[in-house]
Amino acid sequence: MQELIKLKDIVYNILKDDHRARNNDTWLVVETLRTMGYKIYIDYKEINNMPKFESITRCRRSIQKPNSNEGEFKADKDTQKLRQ
Repeated sequence: MQELIKLKDIVYNILKDDHRARNNDTWLVVETLRTMGYKIYIDYKEINNMPKFESITRCRRSIQKPNSNEGEFKADKDTQKLRQ
């Protein structure tokens, strides 16, 4: 839970200081990771052409969805429990 609070503080500060992050989730994600010390190598001129991180995870959820026609590439049991 402490990690979530810290993450929320980081996101809050980025949104407070960076107007671009308020309008672009990809920018917000990249800036959050960068603030946390991760090295991110992205051509910032192309950031608006990149797929949204949420779109990627939604596709993953759709592909992995149990009881669907797809339901492929299931996560391991521990990850499945965490996602429930």
